[in-house]
Amino acid sequence: MNRITKCFIPAVAMFALILPVAAQDHRIGEPGLTPPRVIHMVEPQYTEEARAAKVQGTVLLSIVVDDHGNAANIEVTRSLDQGLDQKAIEAVQAWQFAPGTKDGKPVRVVAAVEVNFKLK
Repeated sequence: MNRITKCFIPAVAMFALILPVAAQDHRIGEPGLTPPRVIHMVEPQYTEEARAAKVQGTVLLSIVVDDHGNAANIEVTRSLDQGLDQKAIEAVQAWQFAPGTKDGKPVRVVAAVEVNFKLK
């Protein structure tokens, strides 16, 4: 079993190693790798149904931050509510990341992102 390495990002995101990793994708914790970081975040929106039902919690997404700082290959790995899962995906698609780098060059990095939904 592989160990999970975490790198915390402010606000609603957290990156963690997701396995298996494709050959061209890198892992947080690799020697010479600097993890991606969020530089612009869009808050996820509630659906009317989820707000009325007072649904709160976390959607966990598996993503690849590409070498241009965009989220790609987004998949739900822990669901909260079907509508909120989609809202989490839409929000992360709009995020901009500083790409991860390996030996100073931008690379694709596999990450996990937690998107938290909390009623105010």
